[in-house]
Amino acid sequence: MKISGFDAAIGLVSEWPVEKHNKERASASGYVSWATAYLQAAEQLHFTSELDRQPAFYAGPVIHNTGLAAELTLKAFLQGGGKTEGEIKKIGHNTYDAYCSSREYFDEAKFIKLHFSNTAHLTVPDEVRRRSTPASEDIETRWKVFFDHLRLLDTMYDRPFKGRYFQPGAVQLPETEIVLIGTKILLSALKDRLGGGLKNST
Repeated sequence: MKISGFDAAIGLVSEWPVEKHNKERASASGYVSWATAYLQAAEQLHFTSELDRQPAFYAGPVIHNTGLAAELTLKAFLQGGGKTEGEIKKIGHNTYDAYCSSREYFDEAKFIKLHFSNTAHLTVPDEVRRRSTPASEDIETRWKVFFDHLRLLDTMYDRPFKGRYFQPGAVQLPETEIVLIGTKILLSALKDRLGGGLKNST
């Protein structure tokens, strides 16, 4: 199998996908198609500047569509890797758990390096910088770690679904663009392997 593009860039294992087709369950390509649709929706919502500055809108539709894109992308890895339907369902909507389970299919060091290079234009928010301790920590790098933002995403996207249903109280939100860029890299690798890369870039 020819390996080039994003699948090579993240070290996607050569045997992916190994799934057995079953009409009773979604295929890896099915997950990829749905993930692509939600990624495109999340990008449109996030990059519409007047809307993404409204806290309720950001914490609702933007976070929810970003979560769906990330969840379905990571579950595509698992489906194509041969995980059973029961194993995939056990993860639920937790994107961090899905990421941890997906790491066996790609070279995480390569992915992190590529993700950092694609997030170089993003700056650490002043509030995050003020709260950062200890001062010696490399906040410029640490703040851009993909899976740390998945953990924050899950506080809104996973149970009790604060991004879907209004709940009073303070919340800590992820940097959506960091999640979108990481998701797009992973999704692009899967699409390259399945026979078609993403046309638009973040």
